[in-house]
Amino acid sequence: MKFVCTNCFADEEINNFILSQNNIGKCSFCNSTDIEVINIEEIFDFFNELLSNFKLKTDGKSLISIIQNNWNLFEGNDIGIKILNYSIGKISKNFQNAEVLVDFNDDIIENVSYWNTLKYKLKWEKRYLTEIAFIVEDLGWDSFFSSQIQINNKDRFYRARVHSNHNLAKFKPTEMFCPPKEITTAGRANPLGIPYLYLCDNKDTPLYEIRATYLDEVSVGTFKLNNIQDKISISDFTETPNLYSPGLINRIIKSTLLKQEISKDLSKPIRRYDSEIDYVPTQFICEFIKEITGVYGLKFQSSLHKEGKNIVIFDQKIMKCTKVNKIKITKINLDSENFE
Repeated sequence: MKFVCTNCFADEEINNFILSQNNIGKCSFCNSTDIEVINIEEIFDFFNELLSNFKLKTDGKSLISIIQNNWNLFEGNDIGIKILNYSIGKISKNFQNAEVLVDFNDDIIENVSYWNTLKYKLKWEKRYLTEIAFIVEDLGWDSFFSSQIQINNKDRFYRARVHSNHNLAKFKPTEMFCPPKEITTAGRANPLGIPYLYLCDNKDTPLYEIRATYLDEVSVGTFKLNNIQDKISISDFTETPNLYSPGLINRIIKSTLLKQEISKDLSKPIRRYDSEIDYVPTQFICEFIKEITGVYGLKFQSSLHKEGKNIVIFDQKIMKCTKVNKIKITKINLDSENFE
């Protein structure tokens, strides 16, 4: 009989399951002692369900790398290989070991790749009467965005504006919000004429987002929830979801991969030569998420500042700018890593 313990996994849900069994012993895989363990056969059904979402592919990626890079199921690759190799040897006839080259099965690939199909249709075929019934009833996308995080009154966010001339006074707090709807331009998340408030979760990220340059003078506003609401829910595109959810693994995989693809498009910097048509797909999906989940906004990775996250708030009236600081850009770091 082989036992596996909580030190072997990084997934919170599978560790909660192990803890719930109230069994102390020695782990057969990492050799931890006096620790919560279970007979590994108790999670064979989970591994069997997980493996059913993959197919062999000669030019694919290793099974362990896909699992770890997307969901960080195991505490590390080495222990993951040990556990998977043992489990695969007991339950699978299709896979040889944890390092076999695989891809996701056709059902997953077709579901997630429809995002590219939808982008094309929204841009070049039909913009308003979209295939809502298909993406909800056939693809199940309405259930992919249910994961939410809470923002409360203790959280602080930041937004920056570049001054058009030097030696101007810092912007007033009321001037740090979106422009009036009559002059609101289209963005990655918001349509023309519908302002969304773009914020960042640290003070440096908005300077990257507005592309501040050397000697620019910038006002940086600090934002929090107004006093009317003490917390709100937003959809999080930056999370690493727990994979251990028996019966729901296929949905979790599809949701993770789809959100990764959408997040890439949301994070793309707006370029001078972009057409407003380029923003239509992400505007559509933001409206879709807003309507089906009732969230107040989205959180996604900044492509211009890897340490930062962007927050889009659908209704700026729920936020308050508490103070504004004026700064001058005196240093810029340039990355020549990819220079040829």
